[in-house]
Amino acid sequence: MTNERISFDEQLHLFLKLGYKLNDGIDRNTFLTDLSRIEGIENIMEDFEAKPFVKLYYYLGNTSTDKFLRYTDNCIWYDIEFLDPSSQYKSFMERMGLITNGEIKFTDIEIITDSLNYEWIKFKANGTYKEWKLQKKGYIADSYFNRFAKLTEELGTKGKYTYFDDGGQQFVIDYATPDEQKQFIKSTGLSREWLGEGNHFSQPID
Repeated sequence: MTNERISFDEQLHLFLKLGYKLNDGIDRNTFLTDLSRIEGIENIMEDFEAKPFVKLYYYLGNTSTDKFLRYTDNCIWYDIEFLDPSSQYKSFMERMGLITNGEIKFTDIEIITDSLNYEWIKFKANGTYKEWKLQKKGYIADSYFNRFAKLTEELGTKGKYTYFDDGGQQFVIDYATPDEQKQFIKSTGLSREWLGEGNHFSQPID
């Protein structure tokens, strides 16, 4: 990660240049207003510049606290704890399709619980029926995330899901082709990985 001081506006311009599109109703001031309200930081610009691209990348995947709109549909800021309640598996999968810009479409998503109290998510990915075993009801299946990495291999997609964190349990999931991944890392200096290649989550239950 670079130690160079880069202004908020320069960072935002670079993300936009890399293809991140702000949703309708979101602009530069939305970020600054939200950060000031949530974190009470007097020098907002200084805070963004302290960790170039890190804070802004997290914010891009988040939802505005003021307007209740997602900043962009190109990436997802997440926390493992958000999978409680289990209905969040469904909403997360819907967003995982959205960030692929149409390359992967998830439909007919439903959550069921079997006779052994294990939860399953059943769905179609690009029209192909799938079912994934999660965890027993009441427990969080963090292996859920790695399943998406395997899915891109099965579907033979051009892009793959990516993963980034700065050491905490919160993270950003994105979607990129190999060339886009190289360009992102070169431009931002962030050590973004391919989802499923690190030891961030447990392996799926058979």
